[in-house]
Amino acid sequence: MEQSFNYQAIMKELKNGSKFIVLTTLFTTILGVLITFYWLSPVYDSKTDLLVNGTVVKENGEDLSLNEVEISIRLIETYSIMIKSDRITDKVVDKLDLNISKEELVKQTRVVTNENSQIISIIVESLNAEEAADTANEVATTFKQEVKKVMKVDNVHVLSYASPSEKPVRPNKVINILLSMVIGFILSATWVLYRKHFDMKLISIHEVEEALSLPVLSGIPHIKKSKKGGAGFSQNLLKAGEIHSPLAEAYRSLRTIVQYKTKSNAPSALMVTSKHPNEGKSLTSANLAIVMALDNKKTVYIDCDLRRPDGQFIFGVSIRKGVTSYLEGYSTMKEIVTGTHIPNLSVIVAGIIPPNPTELLSSKRMDQLIQELKKEYEHIIIDSPPMVVSDSLALANKVDGCIFVVNAQRSKRDEVTDGIQQLQQVQTEILGIVLNEIAHSKKVQYYY
Repeated sequence: MEQSFNYQAIMKELKNGSKFIVLTTLFTTILGVLITFYWLSPVYDSKTDLLVNGTVVKENGEDLSLNEVEISIRLIETYSIMIKSDRITDKVVDKLDLNISKEELVKQTRVVTNENSQIISIIVESLNAEEAADTANEVATTFKQEVKKVMKVDNVHVLSYASPSEKPVRPNKVINILLSMVIGFILSATWVLYRKHFDMKLISIHEVEEALSLPVLSGIPHIKKSKKGGAGFSQNLLKAGEIHSPLAEAYRSLRTIVQYKTKSNAPSALMVTSKHPNEGKSLTSANLAIVMALDNKKTVYIDCDLRRPDGQFIFGVSIRKGVTSYLEGYSTMKEIVTGTHIPNLSVIVAGIIPPNPTELLSSKRMDQLIQELKKEYEHIIIDSPPMVVSDSLALANKVDGCIFVVNAQRSKRDEVTDGIQQLQQVQTEILGIVLNEIAHSKKVQYYY
């Protein structure tokens, strides 16, 4: 049953990626056709057969003895080496006036023998059929003459001379085209399976919902990152007049779905987190707070990432009093809240980085802060630390819901799954996923 399931799963993934597989296979096939017909030059070969006699007659007319006959048969291997020697190739190149070196002639020449016969075949390849035949014949003739001159024997005879071949031996057009099709299919099918089972990035809404069994609340298009700093981070924030951009539409869509999921009239405290740093949770929480405020909802953004706070940079706030001031009992709620240029939006920065952030966030003072804010604001958006530390779990049971940010460029399936399971173990209500930094080709297209 397990094998059947695996087979069905593989077939399902191949079916899902069939469009990519077909296009890739078609591309490699066309590429193979172009290379075969327009790039690769046809190669011809010609063959000359030589016979090495078993009975050898010396120049003085005397026959060799039986032992000498046996030795002459063993000369076939020596002859094979001799055919491609410098002595032979130099003379062939000079006589035919070939435009190749003797090293190239050696590469183009093959000597084929059979231990059970006395036949030596000389096969020469060339881009020109007539040149291949002439070269093969000349190698055979020159070799025969040199054997008689060097060995003082005449036991080599030409059985058949080479003639120009009408069909090239390479490239094999049918084989090349079929091979390009097979290569395209294998590469594309391998990539489809790799993307599913080995490349753990969650780059599409479909992949996120299928892998995590949670709804994607919104897909946020990729925006150019800017350096940290007041002006830098604020460039990535939504502007009050930004209405029709894909970024604004994505966050308005997120706001609508969040409001629907928390449609009770009671104020709500929402936590925004991610598995790792730099996945976009801070900008997501800040922009969500902005679109909430632009909808005439009194909203407060709280930077509860007490280890690496970004709130003061995002909103350009210079106040030093913040969450830690309140949690340590040094400030009141009124003293840590600061307004912004956006109507209905207030900000609470993290404050001075404490040595014990988890203990502060899990304290009763944190419960008290949220309850006090609910009396003043309709929406409380909490930028929490990433799940690599336990701070988020300390906050999880104090909020009304959690939004989990997944980065399409960085987040890995197994790591995100682990973070979500941790939140579910403390019985946090996860509203859904925000898929951040979707590639340009995956952006939602707007008609208005």
